[in-house]
Amino acid sequence: MKLHVLAFLFVCLALGGMSQNDSIPELSGNIFEKIQHQSKGRIHFQQDSVIQDLVIRHMIRNKQNPEIPGYRIRIYSDLGTHARDESEEYKTRFYENFPDIPVYRDYVRPYYKVYVGDFRTKIEAIKSLKKIKREFPSAFIVPDQINFPELDD
Repeated sequence: MKLHVLAFLFVCLALGGMSQNDSIPELSGNIFEKIQHQSKGRIHFQQDSVIQDLVIRHMIRNKQNPEIPGYRIRIYSDLGTHARDESEEYKTRFYENFPDIPVYRDYVRPYYKVYVGDFRTKIEAIKSLKKIKREFPSAFIVPDQINFPELDD
């Protein structure tokens, strides 16, 4: 049993190390073959087919829902006839000041909202919030489903 858990953890770590530009291989277990090939035969998987099936299901679920829990910073929220245009202005102004941070404009009746960033931890969000508050003093952190952030090489 410990060997199965260890094999599963290794696969998860190997997947985490893959760049986001790699596409998920055919969902027939080829991820294991790909890892074996990349290791030039130094890694060999011996596992129950149940483990392989669980990994494949996990990959399918991640592909269908590519968001994870994290944090964003809300820089705008308002309702009314002016809110649509104003939210677009906030989005544009933010992008001009912080081109490296993604911006999201959302409408949940009756509110227009503008969120920024894809922060995995609250600490990351706090660091950016300090800079953002200089331009957008009413900004604050909110928990949200975020897109997978780019992985560092």
